[in-house]
Amino acid sequence: MAPHSIRNMPFKYNVSNLPLLFPITQIIPANTTQTISFPDQFAGRAVALKIRNNDGANDLTYTWNLNPQQNIIASSSFDTIDGTTVNYLTVTTGAAGTGTVQAQVLPITENEVIALRQSIKSFGEF
Repeated sequence: MAPHSIRNMPFKYNVSNLPLLFPITQIIPANTTQTISFPDQFAGRAVALKIRNNDGANDLTYTWNLNPQQNIIASSSFDTIDGTTVNYLTVTTGAAGTGTVQAQVLPITENEVIALRQSIKSFGEF
C-alpha cells in the first residue's frame, strides 16, 4: 500500500479497527489535579483510555473533553473510556495514592493541522 493511500482510508477509526499506534502512560501524583492535553502533549487524540485509582482509601475523580460532569472511581478501582475521541482529561487524585492513565493515542493527521491553521487564519492574522 502506498504511503499516500493510508491517509485516505475509506473508514473512520474506532477502537475495533485501530492498531495500537501510540500507547502512553501517565502517573498522576497523590493529592493533585492534573490536566492531560493529548493534542498538546502527545500530538494526537486518545481513542481508548484506562484510568486507575491506586489510592486504597480515597476516590479519584476525572472529567474529559472539558465536560464539567465529574466521574468518580472508588479506591483501588479503574474506569475506561472507549469508542470516542478524548482531547483533554483532568484527573484529581486522593491524598493517599496516585492515579495511572493509560491511553491509546491516534496521531493528528496533516490534514487536521492544515484545517486548523486555515480556521485560525479566518479570524485574522496574528
